[in-house]
Amino acid sequence: MRIKSRALSIAWKAILVVVGTYGLLDGSGILAGAYTPNFPHMFTNVANIFAVGYFVLAIIKLLASGDDGRPFAPVCKYTATISLLVTMLIAHFMLFNTLFDNGQLVLHLFAMHYVTPVMSILDWLLFDEKGKMPAWGPFAWLWLVLAYLVFTMVAVGVFGIYMGGGSTGDITNYPYTFLDPAISGVGGVAVFCGGMLVVFIVLGYVLFGIDRLLGRFVRREDPKPTGSHFA
Repeated sequence: MRIKSRALSIAWKAILVVVGTYGLLDGSGILAGAYTPNFPHMFTNVANIFAVGYFVLAIIKLLASGDDGRPFAPVCKYTATISLLVTMLIAHFMLFNTLFDNGQLVLHLFAMHYVTPVMSILDWLLFDEKGKMPAWGPFAWLWLVLAYLVFTMVAVGVFGIYMGGGSTGDITNYPYTFLDPAISGVGGVAVFCGGMLVVFIVLGYVLFGIDRLLGRFVRREDPKPTGSHFA
């Protein structure tokens, strides 16, 4: 149920890294010679930075020790996968028009909102051993979005650090208006943050369910006992 070629796995991950790096460099303005200071404030960019860093390390691990079907640092891998998946779904269903500029598709937005998320999911489907995710995994994979939300609320709300200018222009110091209590209200911010965490958990259990289902097919084909890995 998985591709066992180390070369193909490395090549796939390398393409993801190249695409993600292009999206980050172009989106941040570096390729145009003018870095955008607010670029790291958006969660999409944080998720892509984390994913690119993870897959670089995963490639190094494969080169150094081979491929046994177990992902390198599984908590980090599934954190990156779920985070990218959420950004793709939000972009597609809520912010699709922002992917275009004067009717033209913005390539770096397409790369970060579609290509890297899909490639990350397929990397798991194609190359990872299935049936190994623990039931508590979806809660562990929340740590990146939790860290982002806590850091943002403390940085702006407590210390007054400016993190706006991304999707909000100068409307608020927050990267998103729905994180600003002065605009959305304390209750509105709490509902949004709680809703986001629920979405992450639900998608995590969708991934977990698919993993278990595919793992059963593998065991039917190969009844040999296999160990589990920390995810």
